[in-house]
Amino acid sequence: MLLAVDVGNTNLTIGLFDGDRLVRRWRLQTDPRRCVAWYVERLRRSPHPQAVIYGSVVPSLDAKLEVAVRKSFGLKACAITPRTRLGVKLKVRRPGQVGADRLLNAVALKALFGRTAIAIDFGTATTFDCVDAEGDYLGGAILLGPDCAARALHEFTAKLPLVKVRKPATVMGKDTVHCLEAGLYFGYLGMIKEVLARTKAEMSGRPTVVATGGLAPLFLRDLPGVRHEPDLTLHGLRFAHEISHHG
Repeated sequence: MLLAVDVGNTNLTIGLFDGDRLVRRWRLQTDPRRCVAWYVERLRRSPHPQAVIYGSVVPSLDAKLEVAVRKSFGLKACAITPRTRLGVKLKVRRPGQVGADRLLNAVALKALFGRTAIAIDFGTATTFDCVDAEGDYLGGAILLGPDCAARALHEFTAKLPLVKVRKPATVMGKDTVHCLEAGLYFGYLGMIKEVLARTKAEMSGRPTVVATGGLAPLFLRDLPGVRHEPDLTLHGLRFAHEISHHG
């Protein structure tokens, strides 16, 4: 049993693997202010794993998570960083700046598809991550996530309400909420399509395109040919564990 923890800016996504099968997945809100005991209590709700691996984009939480894992299971959590040997070359200007989530998506793309591929990860930020035919990481793009855009419109204006990102029936809004929904959904969809088209044009061959992250199912309806891999980053952690332990 392997416990895999994807530490994101909004949530910790936790997966329990039995071999290559994801048997349980749950989320905890990311909050570095919470005490170690809070994380221990929630981690202990999981069956006892044989190993724990994590990738984090929230450095202030890393030490606390490692202590919580040790207290919960008596195990040392293995952290994935750009320095971890994973069989993926980072063909970018500054490899040390590649986020763990983006690295893990590249690892998963290489293991699952073995060819040129693009992952669109709909998280707090929406990232595009690209690998070539050898599975090496080529870079990508980072966009503001749609939920963040919705919050920004609410927080930085006097009268605009906070709305849930959804697809409205029409792009021409008939009230403020409808206008916000239309702008967020269709505007964001336009950004995704443009970045994707230009990314494909810069890559050789015909890359496989996969979407992952919380809002991926919403946008997939208007992204023909893009397949859904809801647990891509967690599987990246599983593959990273196998590679680091078995080569």
